[in-house]
Amino acid sequence: MDDATEHVAVDAAALDQLLRSLRQGDVLEIGKLVTLWSPDSPAYPREVEGVPHEEPVMAREGRLASGLCVVVSQDCDLARDPSVEQYVVVAPLTRVDDKAYALSNGVMSVRLFAYPPLPGRADEQLVVDGRVLQSIEKLALLSPHIRRIECPLSEPRRAALGGWLGRRLGRTAFPDEIVTQVSRPIDRAVAQIVAKQPFDRAFACVIWTGLRWTPGRPNCSLLLLTDPGLREQHKVHASEVEGLTRAVRKALNHAARGGDYTINANVLDASEVSAADLLEYHEIALDIG
Repeated sequence: MDDATEHVAVDAAALDQLLRSLRQGDVLEIGKLVTLWSPDSPAYPREVEGVPHEEPVMAREGRLASGLCVVVSQDCDLARDPSVEQYVVVAPLTRVDDKAYALSNGVMSVRLFAYPPLPGRADEQLVVDGRVLQSIEKLALLSPHIRRIECPLSEPRRAALGGWLGRRLGRTAFPDEIVTQVSRPIDRAVAQIVAKQPFDRAFACVIWTGLRWTPGRPNCSLLLLTDPGLREQHKVHASEVEGLTRAVRKALNHAARGGDYTINANVLDASEVSAADLLEYHEIALDIG
């Protein structure tokens, strides 16, 4: 990439308007997906069988079923002149089923983030797919052929998108022992519950997850915070939250057995936990698939 790239003349007023209005969370009608792959070890051999290749890394073009991407660059980068920040990072919007959409509507997925219905697509459940990021030149967004839809998220939800992206790209680093004997058993336990037990509505109300551990001590604590407003919206009663708590504890006992750590778990409304108590926890992103 040449930092001294010279740009063709552009409409200064149109560029200024773009830089002022472009925001993280905006939706772009971009249906193309470009990925890199190696002929030495392709993930999908049949798709590239017989494709001529002369380099160790090749580019492949595909099409997004939704035809849509979401802007995931930070607002401060979007506002900068293309001579400083030449590219906009985007992630595809992907259609998913009811279960995946419910889980991605809170903090239960590190890979997917639920989007609200878009104009003309009320019957589609779309999620930002954080596994696939690509860049587009910022000046390309001046093209009249690339339609942009203003971010449909509320400000709290847009802030949640930024937080999710931060967790996706920069998760808390734990010692290897904690990762192996605590974090991974937690992921396995929660994934098992998601797959086999009917707690989708309760999980959709979880807005924060944290882990408390102290070096040299065998006792750890997992905390899942629920939003009272979401509980009311999804009609999740206290008995269902209590059932989820029992299920998580039971699954954790099984997943962590034979290890050096015991993991307790609590599922509480955010209003029940003080800020001082939260400071004892490290925020974590559950990796449940």
